[in-house]
Amino acid sequence: MDFRELTELCDRLEATTKRGEMVELVAEFLRKLRAEEVEPATLMLLGRPFPRWSPKVLEVSWATLHDLILRLTRVRPGEFAAAFDKTGDLGAATAIVFESGRRRRQAVFIEEPLTISEVRKTFEKIAQLKGPGVRERKERLLETMLSRATPQEAKYLVKVIIGEMRTGFQEGLMELAVADAFNVPHDAIRRAAMFTGEIADVAEIARVWRLEQLIREIQR
Repeated sequence: MDFRELTELCDRLEATTKRGEMVELVAEFLRKLRAEEVEPATLMLLGRPFPRWSPKVLEVSWATLHDLILRLTRVRPGEFAAAFDKTGDLGAATAIVFESGRRRRQAVFIEEPLTISEVRKTFEKIAQLKGPGVRERKERLLETMLSRATPQEAKYLVKVIIGEMRTGFQEGLMELAVADAFNVPHDAIRRAAMFTGEIADVAEIARVWRLEQLIREIQR
């Protein structure tokens, strides 16, 4: 699935304060995902690149990300500061300067759309980098990804990287959405999340379990 669809969902979550509507929106989205997309998408919706139990970390400083955004958009530091003052949100400020900046917009249309799986793979590559020149190599990976992003996609990539999603959709609501999406009792999802410590893992298991159950029913 294109990453764009996840960002559109995040915009819709930001636009409502109704818990029931949030759960319904996310449940509908989860049903559309392939099995391998469920875990990374669940994490990104919660503003995390990796599961809690994973030792992997991006270790990308805001200074690095800030400099990269300025380079890609060709805006002055003061313009970005003004966008942040207006929104109070680094992701939203990023979207503003991506929209108004003087970057090579044609590249966005030439490249294939970013997918959820591609974003996760890029995060994996960044986390694996070690040794001399690691900052420069991380910057190159981030630049490749962000240069393909639309303003809306850049907004949420930044939010996931810095861990500040701010849509109002929290883990308790994700448990409800997973239960709804895959027709599993909420209490079972809640207990599994407590046991594993990671709702994204539970979502992936619920997706596969439900699919296997459906296949067994069809084969009867």
